[in-house]
Amino acid sequence: MKKLFFTALIAAACFNVQAQEKIDAKKMEEMIAKPQTQILDVRTAEEYQGGHIPNSTNIDWKEKEAFAKAIESLDKEQPVYVYCLGGGRSKQAAQYLTQQGFQVFDYSGGMMDWRNAEKPEIKPNGGKAAAGMSTEDFDKAINSSDVVLVNFSAAWCVPCQELKPTIEKIEKEQSAKVKVLKLDADQNKELMKVLNVRGIPQLTLYRKGEIAWSKAGVPTEDEIMAEVDKATK
Repeated sequence: MKKLFFTALIAAACFNVQAQEKIDAKKMEEMIAKPQTQILDVRTAEEYQGGHIPNSTNIDWKEKEAFAKAIESLDKEQPVYVYCLGGGRSKQAAQYLTQQGFQVFDYSGGMMDWRNAEKPEIKPNGGKAAAGMSTEDFDKAINSSDVVLVNFSAAWCVPCQELKPTIEKIEKEQSAKVKVLKLDADQNKELMKVLNVRGIPQLTLYRKGEIAWSKAGVPTEDEIMAEVDKATK
């Protein structure tokens, strides 16, 4: 009986590994050439309108009830390819879809990686993404003070919101040491492509216009200030 139980556990674990895999831009590009491929863009409708991968369908992961209802029309006999902007939402959606019995491929690089790789993008009605800050203005900004902390984030990004109070505190209390530049990822897609920013939140510390430190994720205030102190010496 015990042997059968452990065999079942191992089989379940193997199924989960097989049912959910990460893929890159090359693999995703191969799949969009097949009209029958099930590709889900789990970003918001506004993000989707700003540009999306060809042959994809938009189902907002944050609208949980609508998402659960929408996937009922998907074919469980065929794999599902999932992406978002930088991997956070697609990971969660992929886990959920796997639990519902789908074989899932998570394009974790998302639209950031897709755009950096200069892959084809559909912009409904000829819509254009927000221009955001130009590279010339960005260069001016990072040279406007000896030490500049750049923070790329977005309103929908949970880790970004976790980091937000720390960034605002540093901006308010440490202005004599460091200038803070906050940039919205959705409004600065071209700039992120130029800077090769592939995920958010992303912090980059500049000293006299040169990168002194870079960190993805949610560092502590002490960790950030330790780097600022190094840059000011």
